[in-house]
Amino acid sequence: MARPSASLGFLIALGLSLAAFVLENEAVLLALSLACLAASFKRLRRVYWVYALYAVGLTGVFVNAVLFNNTGSTVFHLLGYPVRSGAVEGFVRVSLRLLLIAAAGSWFITSYTPVEVARGLERELGVPKGVAYAVAYAFRLMPLVARDYREVEFVRKERGKRAVPVTPGDLASIITPLLRIGYERALWTGISMELRGFSLRRVKREFRLLYR
Repeated sequence: MARPSASLGFLIALGLSLAAFVLENEAVLLALSLACLAASFKRLRRVYWVYALYAVGLTGVFVNAVLFNNTGSTVFHLLGYPVRSGAVEGFVRVSLRLLLIAAAGSWFITSYTPVEVARGLERELGVPKGVAYAVAYAFRLMPLVARDYREVEFVRKERGKRAVPVTPGDLASIITPLLRIGYERALWTGISMELRGFSLRRVKREFRLLYR
């Protein structure tokens, strides 16, 4: 079955992400988000962390809406504080914009391999190979960072530390090993690229709309 090429998929995801900042109609934002979710529904388990971060971010969106856009008639009270229509409307609109960005990004991430992304950006769109590789490497890195985080959390739990970081020391016990692992991975990735002659290879340009 034919599917959009990686370059076309990148342009679609980028266009949807930019549209999220421009569109004002909540129904259109929701429809586009649902379309992206439907397109990647069978692969959502691979990017569950995207929506976990989205859910966490909604708290900040709501607080920001209440603090800076709490105008109009009162809709309900939260802990005795009136939440007005302006805050609710702002929260819904921003939440849908973030959902569209998350859905478009997760569709792109789950639809293509890092190799396809690098080749699509480099050969089909003419993106410099260093930039194309960095984007593809970032996509490859996301699930690896999630795996590293789970391993760090397992070690912390075995040592009797808190499951949820509260103090600066708790955060340091998570961030420090992640940074160390990331540095070592980046170092050996760079060595591997040089050994394979990444900086010397030439790129053949070709644009494709579909993969078969």
